[in-house]
Amino acid sequence: MKQLNIFIIVLGLCIASSCSDFLDKEMLGAQTSEAFFKTENDAVASVTAAYSDLKDTRFHRSLWSIGDVLSDNCTQSGSDGDVNTFKRMESFDYHADFGRLADNWRVSYRSINKACQAVEGITAMDAGLFKKYDKNQLIGEAQFLRAYFHFILLRNFGAIPVIRSTPKIDDKSNKREPVEDVYAFIEKDLKEATQKLKKKSELGSSNIGRATLGSAWALLSKVYLYEKKYAEARDAAKKIIDMGETEYKLQGNFSYNFDLEHENGIESLFEIDFYKSPTETSNYLTNGNYSCYAQMPRPFAGYGGNQALPSFVSKFDPADKRLKATFLTVADMQSIETPASLVTLQYNRTGYYNRKQYLLPIDRVGTTYFTIPLNIPIIRLAEVYLIYAEACAKTNDNVNARLYLNKVRLRAGLPENLTDSGDALYEKILLERRFELAMESDRFYDLIRTGKAAQAFTDSQFLANATKSTAVWKPGKSELLPIPQTEIDNSNGNIVQNPI
Repeated sequence: MKQLNIFIIVLGLCIASSCSDFLDKEMLGAQTSEAFFKTENDAVASVTAAYSDLKDTRFHRSLWSIGDVLSDNCTQSGSDGDVNTFKRMESFDYHADFGRLADNWRVSYRSINKACQAVEGITAMDAGLFKKYDKNQLIGEAQFLRAYFHFILLRNFGAIPVIRSTPKIDDKSNKREPVEDVYAFIEKDLKEATQKLKKKSELGSSNIGRATLGSAWALLSKVYLYEKKYAEARDAAKKIIDMGETEYKLQGNFSYNFDLEHENGIESLFEIDFYKSPTETSNYLTNGNYSCYAQMPRPFAGYGGNQALPSFVSKFDPADKRLKATFLTVADMQSIETPASLVTLQYNRTGYYNRKQYLLPIDRVGTTYFTIPLNIPIIRLAEVYLIYAEACAKTNDNVNARLYLNKVRLRAGLPENLTDSGDALYEKILLERRFELAMESDRFYDLIRTGKAAQAFTDSQFLANATKSTAVWKPGKSELLPIPQTEIDNSNGNIVQNPI
């Protein structure tokens, strides 16, 4: 939020995978916005800059550090130092100096800043300049990103300053806006984006990694769900369903959603793209997936930082095909890793690693996270089906609620739900979300939005986990994370802290 008048384009942090060249450009450095938006390539570069922050390690590691580690699904693992760093947060003794919160806040606002500049700069350009790229598509992508990062901030901190246009010096004094106003802005951006973005099939393989019409409708349906606007969530999700299976359908094999071969596949609505980039040497200027490295077993594959709790894993039906596709055990690794690697295994605190962010040895290049190409799924069709099912259940359409719940269950190898309705059906849909989206950084927020956090975090099975035994949930306080103290200080007190 402090980079106000200088337009920074960082193309080294592009979002594209190795098969996509639309973001594979040289770094441009710094230019004023007035001098910059002169060519079609300038427009593309401005949107690229906004995408780049998705790949900043400080951003995507904050997703699982909050959405998984603070939930009843997972715990922080890795070294003793890593565990101690997270201990207060996992106990819900939140502190405003926790580094992951500052990472999430700063990188999100940085991308919002860039997205604002892209929207304004491209809008002012002559349409005749665009020969290869679609002007409206680029604006829609920037609006999607601006909405996405506002939504990320809203989930974590509640009322936040809304950035509607390129920030100015005076914006340093911006105050937090009511939650309903933040949601209204996010809705507006996404609705406008749906009028500009093209379908995934229309963009073609050279544009893999860009936001699409499906991306915008999917995120909008999720936003509505958080607002408890169930009719609107149902209708937005139905927009994607109505696109048909030639556009999106469930992968036949659940595990395909999380491997290199099927990235940006038929089920994917949006994901963070990474690719092999062995020459990069900076922690934050990298095209490699740090979050994958941070979660793989320590020390031969990564840091082992995010492990599932046994109390969660035990809730899976043994027949559920997602069980082995979600969790990796030492027994699993015995047929994958070398014996020499396995004997060095350290800090295996729960017995379960995140298989959705696990790269096979044959696909590893080098020894650091700079070189890991595995993508991070952000929105999948299965989640859209469950959003639709939940919204249908809340609008008294039990038939369609069961239908789309069962599409997800059948893919998992589980029997259909043929009898539940009303509140019972709603609870089954929420449970299915927990299994389907496990280790994808959503669980903590689901507990908050559904009002089930207090129950989950006082459960005896949850507290029986060694790393959760000191957790004390504080209703009315623990639902929101503290705003980074540095940001409160920088605002000269205009930003007021959440209760902690």
